[in-house]
Amino acid sequence: MHALFCNFVLMLNRRHLRIRVLQALYAWQQTPERDLVKAENAFIKSLQEVEELYTLLLLYLIELRDYAANFIEESKSKRLPTQEDLNPNTKFIDNLFLNRLKDDTALLSLASAYKLSYAGEEEMLKKIFFKLKETHEYQEYINIDNQNFESEKRFVSKIFGKFLVEDNHFQHFLAEKNIHWDDDLPFITSMVIKTIKDSEEGKIQLMPLFKDKEDKHFCLNLFRKTTIHAKSFTELISSKISNWEIERVAQLDLLLMQMALTEILEMPTVPVKVAMNEYIDMAKYYSTPKSKNFVNGILDSLLIEFKKEGTIRKTGRGLIE
Repeated sequence: MHALFCNFVLMLNRRHLRIRVLQALYAWQQTPERDLVKAENAFIKSLQEVEELYTLLLLYLIELRDYAANFIEESKSKRLPTQEDLNPNTKFIDNLFLNRLKDDTALLSLASAYKLSYAGEEEMLKKIFFKLKETHEYQEYINIDNQNFESEKRFVSKIFGKFLVEDNHFQHFLAEKNIHWDDDLPFITSMVIKTIKDSEEGKIQLMPLFKDKEDKHFCLNLFRKTTIHAKSFTELISSKISNWEIERVAQLDLLLMQMALTEILEMPTVPVKVAMNEYIDMAKYYSTPKSKNFVNGILDSLLIEFKKEGTIRKTGRGLIE
């Protein structure tokens, strides 16, 4: 299922939510007990883990800045401090973006809600900071006099994507926290970089997990109704397969078609054409090479039947076409 985590960009839009539901349904089908309550709770938790990792990555920037500030203060107190210890370059710890992020109450509230902390990770932060100090980007940055919010956040964005999330010590830290985060890291890294780039001096706009309540309702409804109607939808699909058994259908193809039928038959505000196109496209990327045509053929055949029987119920004009 690793491939299902690719191609994410920036925010949980409808395509991303469909992929998340597909992942959750696949996981549910692998469990012998097929417990729907447990499966739904696991699905909701997987969505929350996206926001948790996003928060942890932003917190990482603050913690690295704070480690650097503490190191500077401790160096001044050495028994035999060097000239550099006594007159340190504070460009990094004075970074305008990092200091604005450090005071962001929304981020701090999320960190508190998820009980996120880098307490006890000083050794990791030390190793990462000293490696960062050796980079060309860092040395160039601390030796440039001009300082404005735009240039400050460009620097942070660059080192974050190029060095900080790629660091082996940090990736080991994430793996110990949550084994699933390795799959989500590229996607959530892009969310963090977008947050940095879109931030303004007076405000840092954190990215919400969902665009709105409707999107949250959409993905939960899609998951619930697909599980509820899995058996009847499988029978519909089976009726359109000639010469071979439903058991021979690739599991992902079957799930994609079940989800498509949920949106077509059970979700009145989703246009039929949108549902068809989404799942045909997802079959192309996430299942077998022949899946796109297979899924398209089965859904087309069922759609003709549904229209003839008047089975489809949509609330808006043009949603059935």
